[in-house]
Amino acid sequence: MSTVDGAVIGTTKIIDNGPASARWNLVIMGDGYKNTQLGQFANDVRSFVNNFLGSGPFNRVPTAINVYRVDVASTDSGADDPATPTCEGTGAVARTYFDASFCGDGLPHLLVVKSRTALAVAGNQVPEWNLVMVIVNTTKYGGSGGSVAVFSLADRATEIGLHEMCHTAFGLGDEYEFYRGCGRDTDRDRHPPIEPCEANITIDGNRTTNKWRDLIAANTRMPTTQNADCRFCDPQPNPVGAGTVGAFEGAHYYHCKAYRPQFTCRMRALRNPWCAVCERRIYQTLAPYVKPVVKRVAAVTRNSGRLDAFWAGRDAKLWTNWWDQAPGGGWKEHSPIDIPIRFLAPETSVAAVAQKDRLDVFWEGRDGKIFNNWAQAPGWKWKPLMPVPIAHELDFTVPPAPGTSIAAVVRTTDNWRPVDVFWTGTDCQIWSNRRTEAPGGDWSDHAPFPIAAEFSTLPAERTGIAAVSRHSNRLDVFWAGSDGQIWSTWWEQAPDMGWRDHFPFPIARAFSTLAAQRTGIAAVARNSNHLDVFWAGSDGQIWSTWWDRAPDMGWRDHFPFPIARAFSTLAAERTGIAAVARTSNHLDVFWAGRDGKIWTNWWTPGNDWKDHPPRPIASQFSVPPAPDTGIAAVARTSGNLDVFWTGTDGNVWTNWWTPGDDWKDHPAFTI
Repeated sequence: MSTVDGAVIGTTKIIDNGPASARWNLVIMGDGYKNTQLGQFANDVRSFVNNFLGSGPFNRVPTAINVYRVDVASTDSGADDPATPTCEGTGAVARTYFDASFCGDGLPHLLVVKSRTALAVAGNQVPEWNLVMVIVNTTKYGGSGGSVAVFSLADRATEIGLHEMCHTAFGLGDEYEFYRGCGRDTDRDRHPPIEPCEANITIDGNRTTNKWRDLIAANTRMPTTQNADCRFCDPQPNPVGAGTVGAFEGAHYYHCKAYRPQFTCRMRALRNPWCAVCERRIYQTLAPYVKPVVKRVAAVTRNSGRLDAFWAGRDAKLWTNWWDQAPGGGWKEHSPIDIPIRFLAPETSVAAVAQKDRLDVFWEGRDGKIFNNWAQAPGWKWKPLMPVPIAHELDFTVPPAPGTSIAAVVRTTDNWRPVDVFWTGTDCQIWSNRRTEAPGGDWSDHAPFPIAAEFSTLPAERTGIAAVSRHSNRLDVFWAGSDGQIWSTWWEQAPDMGWRDHFPFPIARAFSTLAAQRTGIAAVARNSNHLDVFWAGSDGQIWSTWWDRAPDMGWRDHFPFPIARAFSTLAAERTGIAAVARTSNHLDVFWAGRDGKIWTNWWTPGNDWKDHPPRPIASQFSVPPAPDTGIAAVARTSGNLDVFWTGTDGNVWTNWWTPGDDWKDHPAFTI
């Protein structure tokens, strides 16, 4: 009935991903558990947490979350169950610490607790909490949102908990079209003409102004469904494919004039996946709390005797280290330095470009922008107060997608020295911006833009992006499409050759094997008239195709192929891929294998891809590559290769090759 009916016993941190000040903190408490039942409560919490962290999108950001269990003993088991005319409960009365009770607001299954008491206990036990949940020890179906998420141990306990969590923590609304039940409501015909604040509910069925319009395909009807009789719940079945995003009438407890994003969703009916809008909202809320991990590494050479590597560290800093052939310039002869940054996103990629007197590095900011810092000769000092977004602050109208790949390229060394950068936006288009040293050519002098007037097939989620300049007036960009094909578009400094003067296209007439999900992509121009592109296939092999200016050598004049006769070890899932041409007649490609090694294969005019098997690039890998590792490869001369990747220990690893020192002659090592 009140806090005299029990006691707070103690708190246990059961999922520890770092300090509470840096993570999203979930506090789970119990009500209606007697002191002798706290072992059962611990098991109930563990069951919920395992299911919670195993479901998307939480399984994409597990390191963002700490979980605390607060043991609270009650005098009695269960919850109050009023026997009112509207609720028809058993009449049971339970003396519990948080006074759990069914029949909230006169609804039989609205299970509530004294939220002020629950929040006070949570604040005392975990001051930096983000969400407070209470599990009530009863098998009767019930739950509620509000300031505290509450759920019972009914058959679908985890589902109830996840649904209520999304109300409380992520501001998502109910997508069902009734309050007391279909056929029981008489005041729920039409939603009031006020736009709901919830991300997944709208009264706007217009394609151009709808709040989730960026997720709606061009051929999807708007509104997608309409209720023919607003006195009742809409009985029609789903008229479109599962997963289609549109505007489906009937939501927010009203039969008409309120729309939900998909036909069904966990916020509409339990045991369904979340709709795309809900999933995005959850991810965007949690992503800033992700524990930084080293996944992407960039490397460049600014002269034949120098290498620079860049990576985002677990400490949310951007780091660099270098090698120089001069005495005292080895990797281990100095310490890495952290580059002044702003707002490093948790899973940012890193891209870098080198010119003879300037280094530029790019990363994704936590605030939805792409950032840049640079160092220049003489001195080569990173700008201490000058990391800048690569467009005016207000011009990032579409933020980068969380974890997007970033590609950067310098296409000419003339006086204007243009640098072009590419990334994926949250609208699933490929975006770009450019800096030159010409008047009016700075980042902030123009806005980012999509590199096509239309993407008939949207890029795949977290696709790799590759950009290459085969001569000073040309750019080609490559990415994986959501259809499993590799797509491209191009720009040329000539009339009617701009990004929006033509459409993206698949780089082959047919793909017998589709690209692997989240594959890395590499592209290289070994001369001004030839392009080679590489990616991982869904079969675990590395695939390629090519283009040449010669007749009958276009993208659609031949088919993609694996770059080996056989792969004794398949490519790791989500592997990065790097390719380099150390001469105009030599190609080397690198990827991570499923055996915890970095692999390579090579081509010359007299030695085709299938004339030799792939091989590991070291005699020993004492630490395997990290899952989802990026790979960078650099040829600082025609007789040197250096490869970089991230290990599961959070360090950046490397190995090297020269004609006199083969890959297998030395082990991989940290930089």
